Amino acid sequence: MRFTSLWTPGALLPALALLLLAVPRPAAADLLLEQRLTLDLDQAHVTALALAATPPDPSLDFDLLGQAKAPAQKIDDAALKRRRTMLDLHQKIGLGLVALQAATTVVGQLNYSDKYGGTAPPVTGRYELSHSVLAYTTLGVFAVNGALALLAPGSQVKKKEWDRTTLHKVGMALAAAGMAAQGVVGIWADRREGYLDQKRLATTHLVIGYATLVAVGVGVGAIVF
Repeated sequence: MRFTSLWTPGALLPALALLLLAVPRPAAADLLLEQRLTLDLDQAHVTALALAATPPDPSLDFDLLGQAKAPAQKIDDAALKRRRTMLDLHQKIGLGLVALQAATTVVGQLNYSDKYGGTAPPVTGRYELSHSVLAYTTLGVFAVNGALALLAPGSQVKKKEWDRTTLHKVGMALAAAGMAAQGVVGIWADRREGYLDQKRLATTHLVIGYATLVAVGVGVGAIVF
């Protein structure tokens, strides 16, 4: 018996065509995959921009290390040296000021005793000129010394609220007020020559002089001692 072969040229061509149609096309699949990846990347970029534009949650805003300390203030060496020089000179003049104020008060007491001390003593007037010269000299030195302290560069170190420097300033402020009052009362008493109230004004002037001496002593002593 003779069998006829099924794989004839006429039957082979249709079979190959069907086989080619059944095989998937990789090019189309690759195109779809690229489109899907491109869409995902675009969406991720949009999401990242949205998160960046969203303000942070205040409840999560905290600092584990605390607030940073302010940088240390830079010290001006030239200003510091100038301040030390001026204040050293201020202190030396202050010692001389105590001596001048003491001399002015003593001579003022002698002048007061010469004029008003006894029942009917002869008034010599030998202390009037020396007292006036000492008084004006003391006032001038006090003004110069005060200017040195005021014009000196400020301290770059924070100090306590109450210390010896504060006591010095209080004493010098009282001394300045006393000297101003002495000048006014002294000049007024000198102009009341021959009037009954001259002795009262002179006594007030003398008392203010002693009070001013105490204020100067306290102010200078607070720095020196």
